[in-house]
Amino acid sequence: MDSALPLIRAVICGAVDDGKSTLLGRLLVNTDSVPIDEVDAATSEGALDYSLLTDGLASEREQGITIDVAYRHLALPDGRRVIIADSPGHEQYTRNMAVAASMADVAVLVIDAERGIRRQSYRHAAICALMGVRHMVIALNKIDCVTDAESRFATLRAEAATRFAAHGFATIDWIPTSGARGDSVTKLHPDTGWYEGPTILEALGAITSPRNAQPRVVRFPVQTVTRHNGKRWYGGRLARGSLVVGDSVRVPRTGTITAVAELQRLGKLACAHESESVAVRLSDEVDVMRGDTIVRADDTVHPQRVWLADLVWLDNEPLKASESYVLRCGPAESPARVDFVRSVVDVDSGEERGGRPLQMNDLGRVELVLDRPLVLDPYAKSRYTGGVILVDRRTARTAAAGMIVEPVERESDVTRHAFAVDRSRREHLNGVRGVVVWLTGLPGSGKSSIADEVEKRLFDLGIRSFTLDGDTVRATLSEDLGFTPEDRRENVRRVARVAELMLDAGLVVIVSLVSPYRVDRGLARERFAADDFIEVFVDTPLEVCEQRDPKGLYARARAAGSGQMTGVDQQYEAPESPDLRLDGTQPLEHSVALILNRIVTRRLG
Repeated sequence: MDSALPLIRAVICGAVDDGKSTLLGRLLVNTDSVPIDEVDAATSEGALDYSLLTDGLASEREQGITIDVAYRHLALPDGRRVIIADSPGHEQYTRNMAVAASMADVAVLVIDAERGIRRQSYRHAAICALMGVRHMVIALNKIDCVTDAESRFATLRAEAATRFAAHGFATIDWIPTSGARGDSVTKLHPDTGWYEGPTILEALGAITSPRNAQPRVVRFPVQTVTRHNGKRWYGGRLARGSLVVGDSVRVPRTGTITAVAELQRLGKLACAHESESVAVRLSDEVDVMRGDTIVRADDTVHPQRVWLADLVWLDNEPLKASESYVLRCGPAESPARVDFVRSVVDVDSGEERGGRPLQMNDLGRVELVLDRPLVLDPYAKSRYTGGVILVDRRTARTAAAGMIVEPVERESDVTRHAFAVDRSRREHLNGVRGVVVWLTGLPGSGKSSIADEVEKRLFDLGIRSFTLDGDTVRATLSEDLGFTPEDRRENVRRVARVAELMLDAGLVVIVSLVSPYRVDRGLARERFAADDFIEVFVDTPLEVCEQRDPKGLYARARAAGSGQMTGVDQQYEAPESPDLRLDGTQPLEHSVALILNRIVTRRLG
């Protein structure tokens, strides 16, 4: 077999019990793509159970369903290889099906001709389209089990032709099949003499190589940065285009232009091509880090923060407003949130409905807002630089698979004016390097009292400061928010942003905020340089806080059971490694002195 021939990637999908495993098993057997011992193991009393050839897990064989994705190989008559991803049909395993479709050139959608086209069939077709599958083969299976096969075939095709055509597949083949009898799998059957189209094997053989290349567009996402023999090397997979030694290239994050000095992959290369993993050495020592993308010097692409994307929601937990996820695209990642759900696809009708929070298996178009601008591409141009995932920061589960559509231009996408009076000059006027002191702890732990006393002492020392206290923020900046976990996260995000601005003003910023969740405090910390943020845990036992209860919050929560009181109804996640831990039962002066010591050491000469 010629290894230089292009490889075809296919996914076989469809609703549960539509005969997908049997059809695939028949295709593999008829093309001699199954080892003899596997055929023997699936044969009982002289009868071959084709479905057992593809159900590899014990639980799959016991239940007679497909759960995980399995990959099978077959050879086409022209010598090309096809890798077939066998995907599950159950709704609860839709995430596995989406993974299988993500790299496919062609999909074989199996539909039971008796049952008709079901909701999951439409969902699988929509997911294939979103995942960039260009060719669709619709196998109307079990055609031998219907009485008037020709009429039934025509009816089902007419029923769904418009729906499937709307997805924009380059080609759609409708084929009457029978996995059990072998109709139209590798050859036509006399009982379907009315059908004159291709078989499944012929339809796969008609697929040409995937999307056209754009050689002038270069995308080299940097995965590793290493130093060898005194030279810096950048390793990664060339996602688009080609690189030649001497090419002029640019790093969009910094705007730096340099040139390719050397290419390595098991030896020196003169040129690297798309999809190859290579090591690149640049002619200059420039600022390049993991997650950066190297492009052609004349490419005007620049990192963007806001992107329009299509999402397949995979998590059991629904999308939460203002929740912070981690967006990953190859080696690049950034905290991100779904700012707006533009529409959700109604799987039954194919129509796009008004935006609502995405539930498991939903398909929706959303606006993603990234904390760190990234260079991405529309998924239609590159699966590698346009395919993303959203990861739940708390559980580390993949919450969604996403396909980038285009960047969204907003008024916030502006370049800051470089004012002559900057943070450094303001700090010299204040006599101290600015810092954010973030006090966290249970309600009643003493945060506000400590913050108030610290600010009074700073005032006496002539050091300008400002306190962002939880109650003050709630009455102004966050007056529209409640006390649900989602609203608390948004409140922390807003306070962190304001603290950024105040730090830029050269101030010592004191934040007094319950901020009960570690992940939210972690996100706040990420906005600042390491020495610009001091997390202070005011560690006061819950029983002491309840005894103090200066605002009567605990008493009301115990009596009414509001469900929104930290320490009573909602959990407080204590810092694991705070920069400073204060014993909230100690005298106030002791805690104030510890914080002041951290601040006054930042005095400028």
